[in-house]
Amino acid sequence: MSIMRAITGPIGRFIGLAIGLTLMVAGIVVAVYFGLFRVYVPPGACLVRIAKSGDLMPAGQTVAEPGQKGIQRETWGPGRYFLNPIFWDTKLVPLVEIKPGRPDTWKWVHTTRRLPGGKLAAGGNVLEGEMPEVGILIRKTGGPDPSGSAVVSRDSGYAGIVREVLTPGIYRINPYEYEVQKVEAVVVPAGFVGVVTNQLGEQPEMIEVPDLPIDSASGPETRPATVTTKKIRPLATGNQRGTLKDVLPPGVYYLNPNVVRVKITEIGFNEFSQLASRTAQDTIRFPSKSGFDIELGVTVVWGLHPRNAAAVINEFGATDEVLEKVIKPQLRSICRNQGSLYEARDFIQGDKREEFQQVLTTVLRDVCRQKNIELLLALISTIDVYSREGQAQAGEPDLRTAIQDSFLAIERQITNTKLQATEKKRALLEEAKKNVDIQREMIEADTRKKVATTLADGQRKAAEINATGKLEVAKIDQQVATLDAQKTELLGKAEADVVRLKEQAEADGKKMLVQAFGTGGAYNLFTFADNFEPESIQLIFAGEGTFWTDLKRFEEVGAAQLLRQTARSTTRPASR
Repeated sequence: MSIMRAITGPIGRFIGLAIGLTLMVAGIVVAVYFGLFRVYVPPGACLVRIAKSGDLMPAGQTVAEPGQKGIQRETWGPGRYFLNPIFWDTKLVPLVEIKPGRPDTWKWVHTTRRLPGGKLAAGGNVLEGEMPEVGILIRKTGGPDPSGSAVVSRDSGYAGIVREVLTPGIYRINPYEYEVQKVEAVVVPAGFVGVVTNQLGEQPEMIEVPDLPIDSASGPETRPATVTTKKIRPLATGNQRGTLKDVLPPGVYYLNPNVVRVKITEIGFNEFSQLASRTAQDTIRFPSKSGFDIELGVTVVWGLHPRNAAAVINEFGATDEVLEKVIKPQLRSICRNQGSLYEARDFIQGDKREEFQQVLTTVLRDVCRQKNIELLLALISTIDVYSREGQAQAGEPDLRTAIQDSFLAIERQITNTKLQATEKKRALLEEAKKNVDIQREMIEADTRKKVATTLADGQRKAAEINATGKLEVAKIDQQVATLDAQKTELLGKAEADVVRLKEQAEADGKKMLVQAFGTGGAYNLFTFADNFEPESIQLIFAGEGTFWTDLKRFEEVGAAQLLRQTARSTTRPASR
């Protein structure tokens, strides 16, 4: 034992020392590996790896593929990684966040005419607030597109603006491969449409379309309209460059502005008012048939249909141009042409003024329809009549006042006549009301009389019906009593007949038995024999002495006889 302890003692210490050294070395290795090799990528960032060894990239290639030396194309997301710093270099870059926007912060602007001057040109939206974003990718690597296009597909590998966009979300984008530009998404609010214009492709050939005839005024007279044509580009189809026929309905669209441009266009009806003013250059002014100058204030309700919005924007560029190039000049032209056919007094008179307004609306609507513009109505708000010599002097009535006074006098006469007729009708109405009151009283009196008569007749008939009912009840009671007596009599007779017939049947039966036995004595013997029971016979023997000697056993005999009868009754089968 001492020899074994001497041998195992050093070996055990050596093994323990070896295990301790091994654990210490392992701990050092783990600490070095965890401290030097560990790369931590925090949330909100991604990791770009740069290989220090590997195959050289071909000429012109700036981002390496797996196994090549250089900046790796693939990025790693947040987490913990272990990379050998001898072979790898790393760089943390922020994640790209495309914001979805907050619709609760949007402020709607219901018409483009209320926007500041640079609003549409700056963003293209008619909303204010935190808008959704679109990410535009610009690839930095690869060669140029052989077709020469600045916009390339993401899968093509060519450098340039990528056609596909980044919608709201968080992306790991390698900044050495892509540059990300954030722009606002297209938001089409209710009441608007988005007119889409292709930025790429070949433009269609120019075409000639008839221009609207516009009369120009030179002094008091007008010159005939000159019909001209103009050249415009038609709506684009397919992959052509230009304005597309189909528009975007209200909604949110994530589009690449380098591929398509969207113009927010208001649809529905808008109001435009042309006020009358002697000093304004665009005032509607024309001579009447009677030689007086007429100045009109007109309000026009016009608008665009969604199916025509693209054609209108393609031809005029903006809705404001519709006013400047169509509504305003055509309104002045039609008023001059049609207004010169009316006398000055016609613009004051109600019927003629309404007729002129209907003509103005009809002609202007036809002209607007040629340019895909909807016109609801044109209303004349003010009319001023001036003499060629100028306005009337102070204190003198002008022409409009004189015409209005004459019409007012006529209207007053008509009003007085109507008032007289009204008074006559009122008197007839009062008389009719009195007659109605009289008839009402007569009807009410007649009604009360009929009600009283009807009530008395009803009470009399009720009393008669009550008496008749009591009489009928008495008759029925009498009949019931008669039937009860008959029932009692019949029941008594039936019971007597039953007793008699029963006794008669018993007598007949005994008679037949007597006849069967021949004599009455034979029948009596049969009856005795039938009812005779041998068990009931008790013999009493006389002993020595007197008869009373054995009477003391009579009690025992009677008890025994009683026990035998009881036993016989219990064993006898039950009678049915």
